[in-house]
Amino acid sequence: MIKNLIFDWGNVLIDVSVERFAKSCKAFGIQFADDEVGSAHKAGFFLEYEKGNLSDCEFRNEIRARASVILSDEEVDSVWNGMLGRIPVEKLQLLYMLKDTYNLYLLSNTNSIHWNTFSKKSFDYRGLNADDFFKGIYLSYKLHTAKPDSVIFHKAVEDAGIDVRETLFIDDSFANCMTARSLGMSVLHYKPGDNLESCILKELEQKEVI
Repeated sequence: MIKNLIFDWGNVLIDVSVERFAKSCKAFGIQFADDEVGSAHKAGFFLEYEKGNLSDCEFRNEIRARASVILSDEEVDSVWNGMLGRIPVEKLQLLYMLKDTYNLYLLSNTNSIHWNTFSKKSFDYRGLNADDFFKGIYLSYKLHTAKPDSVIFHKAVEDAGIDVRETLFIDDSFANCMTARSLGMSVLHYKPGDNLESCILKELEQKEVI
């Protein structure tokens, strides 16, 4: 029986647009290697930042080094934050519905600028915040490791004290889902744009828990 649901943040809950970020970068003459930014995984200094191995200041300087104009901290943050949108209200309603029946957790590859900018306002629903929805929030930059590495999964599961056999992991990355499955979790490989509620309820029905 599934008792625990572990959600990814980007593309599962909050809207992500790498294209919007790329457009903002172009406006400031910021250029990156082709493999440095991707919709599911990041590489290079982006990945190091999401693992918490770079400070906000060091990250901003990496962006500045690739720009053709001088950028303030606020301008760098504005470009970087342009990647994220909002959590659609129907997904917040879904979390609100599920939290009384299941133990909800968040496991995300993210960074301090994104989390500190968006975590409060993106989960603002009925006076609640992120901590009200989730029993545990596990972020790559705080844990100094990132999905799909199994280390971050082990850290989250150990801290939460949950049984992987009673856990459904929901992520838009196939690689992340494969790691979760290898550890004994049930997985839902979510495709952005699909109806999240329908996908989850269908998966739970197949597990004969509702």
